[in-house]
Amino acid sequence: MMARRVAMLAAALLAAAVSGCGQGNDNKVSTPPPPTDDAEVTILDLGTVSLTPTNQSQTFDVGVSNATAVVLVADGGDATDIDIERIVTPSGAELITAPRGDANPLTGSVSPQDIGASVATAIIPTLPGTPVQNGTYTFSVASFNAAGTRVAATVHLLAIVNHRPSTVPAVLPVRLFFVGTPGLDAASAATSEPFQKIMQQFRLAYGAIGIDVQVTDMVDITGQPGTELAVLDVLDSTTDRIVPDVNLNRQSDEMDELFALSGGRTGRVLNLFFVQAFFTQSGVTAVSGGAPGPSIISGTLHSGVAVSTLGGLDPQSETDLARIEQGLETEVARYLGAVGTIDPDNFTAPQQAALLRNPAVVSPGL
Repeated sequence: MMARRVAMLAAALLAAAVSGCGQGNDNKVSTPPPPTDDAEVTILDLGTVSLTPTNQSQTFDVGVSNATAVVLVADGGDATDIDIERIVTPSGAELITAPRGDANPLTGSVSPQDIGASVATAIIPTLPGTPVQNGTYTFSVASFNAAGTRVAATVHLLAIVNHRPSTVPAVLPVRLFFVGTPGLDAASAATSEPFQKIMQQFRLAYGAIGIDVQVTDMVDITGQPGTELAVLDVLDSTTDRIVPDVNLNRQSDEMDELFALSGGRTGRVLNLFFVQAFFTQSGVTAVSGGAPGPSIISGTLHSGVAVSTLGGLDPQSETDLARIEQGLETEVARYLGAVGTIDPDNFTAPQQAALLRNPAVVSPGL
């Protein structure tokens, strides 16, 4: 018999359900965030579940009322591959089916996240203009090793219910981390001409679809982490078998460490990490911690987007600054749930809808 945990998010029960579900964590599970204090978003902490190779049949019911989006986040700490492997809507439709290789309507791919990730994120609904059904959603999670065999993991589960209408104008709050970036830190960012050019273009691209990018916080990563992560390992075809990936989650160990530095910070913000350079020959200038990433949940191994300054912004040409800006805009869109080929100068209607319904996008004045 499948174990089942039930959490109702009906409007009258939301506050009590969120504030009363704290559970103890071991060292592989991120600290759960406190409940949000605005009426637009509710975070329900479903606690942790211990999966074993022979028992991965935990099923969770989440009752949803008056929502514009639901984000499910399954944080496996340093696990290899956490999957949200089944989602069933209140009407009985399966958004994701349990067989690992099945295509599913949620993303058009075989998984709600890339194969290999310590955190799995699924965002409902899937299509622009499709309302979130009121009622009970059922989902389950699983843990796999690199060979696709079910393995043990401790998984922290969260449901983020967004009540904000997917309308404009809107705001995307961002928290900036500076990690060993030559000539650029929290004190100098406001007067750095090349950095301001990048941020201005970022604002223009998202402003064109009614989203105002606003910096809410700036943090310098100094000391040993700032030194070791300044030139960031990026795991791709050019660095495979060179870059360490001990937990085999298809993300470099340094990226795991970088995104975890957002831990202990709360708020509906997107974490952006500017580093000195990437260790890769691919030419990429930005990489996201997930497609989609865990939205407004900080402190996981996938909580953010990393951006290369190509060794330092001051000597860069206008062409290279444009490359950085394009990479930043594209990876932020992926992290927030946009799918397909992304052109930040011409977001498609489905991509715009995905950005506007993500809980990281807020109403002006919040």
